[in-house]
Amino acid sequence: MKQNWTLYIWKRDRRTKTGERLYSTTVWTGFTKDTMDNEMRGLRARLYTTLAGWRLEAVPTTKTVRNLMTGESVDIPHDTPRSCDPSSELYWSM
Repeated sequence: MKQNWTLYIWKRDRRTKTGERLYSTTVWTGFTKDTMDNEMRGLRARLYTTLAGWRLEAVPTTKTVRNLMTGESVDIPHDTPRSCDPSSELYWSM
């Protein structure tokens, strides 16, 4: 199934608390999981090698959740906080 993917590119950086910093965020549209894995493999081989301290992470841009009150399916961004997620009780209690 084709969908949109968000590609996060992280670089190792000992100056930060977590040990890495976010270098780039890009949305790739109309890719399957296998195609996205192939693209990431190519990027790792050419530009962002793990030996140089790069890390690539691809996640689907949206996720489907069930609305707690109506039971309908709703598409929300993958990084939506719990307080803004209609499938959580916290959303409906505010």
